[in-house]
Amino acid sequence: MTRQNWIPHPKLHADPPESFYTSSEGQEVGTVRVSVIIPAFNAEATIEWAIASACRQTERKLELIVVDDASCDQTSAIVAEAAKSDTRIRLLRQPANAGPAAARNRGIAAARGEWIALLDADDSYLPDRLAKLLDLADGVGADMVADNILLCDAGNQMAGIAMIPSAQLSRPVELTTAEFIARNVGAPRTPRLSYGFLKPLLRASFLREKRITYDERNRFAEDFMLYVRCLTNGARWWLLPDAMYCYVVRPGSLTEQQSSHDLMRIRQMESDLLADPKVARDPAVVKAIHRHKKVVDRCYYYRAFTDAVKGRDVRCAASLLIDSRRSAQLIAQEMTRQMPTILGKALRGGYHSHG
Repeated sequence: MTRQNWIPHPKLHADPPESFYTSSEGQEVGTVRVSVIIPAFNAEATIEWAIASACRQTERKLELIVVDDASCDQTSAIVAEAAKSDTRIRLLRQPANAGPAAARNRGIAAARGEWIALLDADDSYLPDRLAKLLDLADGVGADMVADNILLCDAGNQMAGIAMIPSAQLSRPVELTTAEFIARNVGAPRTPRLSYGFLKPLLRASFLREKRITYDERNRFAEDFMLYVRCLTNGARWWLLPDAMYCYVVRPGSLTEQQSSHDLMRIRQMESDLLADPKVARDPAVVKAIHRHKKVVDRCYYYRAFTDAVKGRDVRCAASLLIDSRRSAQLIAQEMTRQMPTILGKALRGGYHSHG
C-alpha cells in the first residue's frame, strides 16, 4: 500500500454531536431504500459508533436492524436506548448465540428495504457511503454494489489504509465471478487484500428471488460463500474505488474462527460448483475455483490433522495423511507456512494452559 491510500478515520475526526441519533419523528414515511443489518455479540464497546455511523448517512430513507446474538453485556440496553431517539432503529434478540450468519439471516428476513447493507458491530461507515453506492447501483442496474475498504488498526484508529490499491481499482468496474474468487487467494505480502472482506449492498428482491441466505453452520468465510452464490446465480456486482467502509483489523482475526468443519463446507461448495454445468462452461471461473480450492484444501488438511494430533487421535491423523494423493504434501506445505507462528507461540508459552 502506498501513502496515497492513507485516509483519515472518521471516528476520531468527526465532531461528536450532543446526541448520536437524529429523531425521525415527524418525517414523512416513505419507501425504505436500505436496511442496514448489524449482527452484534458482546459489542457494548463499539456498537454505539456503528449505529451512529449508519444514522448519520446522507441517505435518510433507511432502517437499522441490530440483531443481538445473545450478548452477555450491555449491547441490547445500548441499542434499546438508541432506538428511543431514532425510530429507524430496531432491536432483535436471538434466544441463543448462533453466530453472525444466523444473525444476518434473521435481520435480512425482517428487512423492509430495497437494499440490504451489511455492517459489523465494530466497524463504521463514512457519511455518504450509502448514497454513493445507491447512485452507482441505479446507474448501472447492479444487484450488488460495494466500495473499497478502509483497513483500520484496532489499537490505533487515527487513520485507515485502502485495502485495494488505486492502481488496481481506479474507476467503477463490474466484478466477475472469476475475478472475485481469484481475489480471495491471499499472498504473504498482502494478507489483508481479499475481496471476501468487501461489504456490498445486496438487492433484497434478488436474494428473495434466488432464495439465497447465509449458511448458518459456518462462522468463517460465510460472506465469501454467500457472495459466490449470488454471482453464480447471475448477480451483477459493481465496485466503486472510494473507500467508505471502516473495517477494524484485529490480531488473529483471519484464522481464529477457522475450523475444519467450516473449511470442509467451503470445499464441498466449490466441488458442487465445479460439477454445475453452468459453471463448467466458463473456463475462467473453473480455473479460479481450482486455484482457490487448492488453498482451502491445504488449510483444511492442516487444521484437521493438527486437531487430531492435539486430541491424540492417532487413527484420524494417519487417515488424513492418506486421505488423498496430495493430503500429506498439503499438510507439510501448510505446516511449513505456519512454522514461524508456531515457534513464536511456543516461545511465548502460548501452548500452556493459563487456567
